[in-house]
Amino acid sequence: MTRPHLDPARQTWMQAPETVAVMEALDAARPGGSRFVGGCVRNALLGERVADIDIATQLLPDETIAAAKAAGLKAVPTGKAHGTITVIADGVPFEVTTLRRDVSTDGRRAVVTFTEDWAEDAQRRDFRLNALYADRTGAVTDPTGGLEDVAPRRFVFVGTPENRIREDYLRILRLFRFEAWYGAGDPDPAGLAAAAALKDGLHKLSVERVWAELKKLLAARDPRAALAAMAKAGILDLILGVNGSLRVLGGIVDQDVQYGLAPDSLLRFVALADGGPERIRTMAAKLKMSNAETRRLEGAVDPSAREDVTKAFSDMAAAERAIMALGARAFEDQARLQAAGEVAPPPRDWTLLAKFAREWAEPEFPVKGGDLILLGYEPGPMLGDALDELKAYWIAERFEPSKDELIARLKTH
Repeated sequence: MTRPHLDPARQTWMQAPETVAVMEALDAARPGGSRFVGGCVRNALLGERVADIDIATQLLPDETIAAAKAAGLKAVPTGKAHGTITVIADGVPFEVTTLRRDVSTDGRRAVVTFTEDWAEDAQRRDFRLNALYADRTGAVTDPTGGLEDVAPRRFVFVGTPENRIREDYLRILRLFRFEAWYGAGDPDPAGLAAAAALKDGLHKLSVERVWAELKKLLAARDPRAALAAMAKAGILDLILGVNGSLRVLGGIVDQDVQYGLAPDSLLRFVALADGGPERIRTMAAKLKMSNAETRRLEGAVDPSAREDVTKAFSDMAAAERAIMALGARAFEDQARLQAAGEVAPPPRDWTLLAKFAREWAEPEFPVKGGDLILLGYEPGPMLGDALDELKAYWIAERFEPSKDELIARLKTH
């Protein structure tokens, strides 16, 4: 059997000057003692884009730092206690981690000791596809059987799934995230069963870690199969309090595919949550989302102009009113969500409404508070109510009434 081999000439990331500089620096300190590992090797074998480059080394952390400095590279001890040094070449960071094995774990973090044994290092990794190593020539080392998982694009835990999950319960979500991004077919049955059985361990994690992982999952091109498996296992309900709406989410994914749009994790989250402002606020607080994220989600479910958003698909006056009430971003989100949730296509494509919202310039309301004071209004709530009522009429009339016409209307009411 021919072992898979990465051709460096076809792997631009291996030949990049920054990569070569880091590997040469490490090899100068210990020839052959450093190899590419994890996602870069996995993605190269799967034919997927390689983004981050991780390197495993037999050098100790202080030796890695010394090797980098000797080559004129910057070394940052980002995780020195766990063996990780970030080596920076021409502004590009590389995580260089000493081979290690776990001494103890508690479901969130591990105490490690360093080793020179590649097989020992592989045994502490999460999935066999992530435990593949490649040297500078492209030769692949496979201590756990990960090469068997390349063709079927499956994610199989290293060793016993239950043991791997108990070491770090975030691996439950990583299983579904990798399936969403790279998997084909159903998840590995043993891994899926272990994830379902041990899902309560997710409570041990910080909600920030959970939300970060869920966002990455939702950013996959089509995460529906992975999310359906999570729902069936009861994991979505544990995280969100509901299993969510895969139908509305599916509509958003279909829009992305049809129009070649980049996946929008926040919009997909709203579709999955399938709830009103109260549910969204509860979920945002539970997952400790940022203020900006929370505002975006709340705008997407703001009920104040829901009727006008619905009418906007056939009535541009309603579209203008909704944009005035919600803002362009929230209006576009609501239009997409409504279109995604409809069984039959709406009468107007949501993309036209989105384009209209982005290009629409809000007219300036011609009446000011001072104008009403001249009419005898006292500053205070009554003046504000009068302005709001007048502005609502002006919006309903497509912004056509002039200042004089609006003042005249106020005098007659």
